[in-house]
Amino acid sequence: MNIAATDINPAGVLIYLALADNDLRETIRIGLPKEYNSSCYETVKGLFKAISNEQPAIILCHNDILAENEVALSSIKMLTSARILLIGPSQTIDEQIAVLKQGARGYFDSSSPIEKIYDALYSILHGEVWVKRDVISELVNGLTKASEVSAEQRALLAQLTPKEIDVAEQVSHGATNKMIAKQMDITERTVKAHLTAIFQKLSVPDRLALAILFRDLR
Repeated sequence: MNIAATDINPAGVLIYLALADNDLRETIRIGLPKEYNSSCYETVKGLFKAISNEQPAIILCHNDILAENEVALSSIKMLTSARILLIGPSQTIDEQIAVLKQGARGYFDSSSPIEKIYDALYSILHGEVWVKRDVISELVNGLTKASEVSAEQRALLAQLTPKEIDVAEQVSHGATNKMIAKQMDITERTVKAHLTAIFQKLSVPDRLALAILFRDLR
């Protein structure tokens, strides 16, 4: 998937690849679109040192590196505002939800075709999450302690158009941009435009925060 020039920093997208498997790391690095500037690390220690010197836009980290070094994902998240995508073996819904709660933007199943990882990177770079739809639904539904929606938030909601509300509702049920586009008979580009407007009007950072907000309204 190509990244439009208007979507990236003129200097490129800095991505850290933290994977001990040299073959996998090189396969991913070589296939990266030209807009990405990559740095590779085989250990968590090397990754931590790099983060202290320069902040990347994305970190792609293999789950095995964290497990072998007994490092929590949240420990990395405390050091960086980078969007983190974990890659590793198949995980249960609960395990993937735990990853999201610790600060990751997604979990890439290494049994999937490796070329799909570029779609995953593109998605999280643009504010989406990369997990199966049922994971998002379980995460939103599993947050049983609903926080009270403030009067200020309700006032902001009044700014949304009917189509924006429709998009937001579908996001809260775990729908992808492609699914929303099909349901509303519009293009994915239009869905993205609606989401950008929604994020700005509601002052929410991403679709997961939006989903939680609309869950609290139900």
